Amino acid sequence: MSQQRQMQWSQRLERLHALKDRYAAASRYDRAYKTYLIIQHVYDRWAEEVFGLRPQSR
Repeated sequence: MSQQRQMQWSQRLERLHALKDRYAAASRYDRAYKTYLIIQHVYDRWAEEVFGLRPQSR
């Protein structure tokens, strides 16, 4: 994976984690949970790109 692509993934995940933390701090746990699910999906896509893995069904 190129340095630029790695930076894109890192920035995307950092923004999502910050958003989830802001929702939790504002007691918007429903939105924090939805953001958490999005983060898990992004990690699945990252793993697929890096390792060529297909995400397992949950």
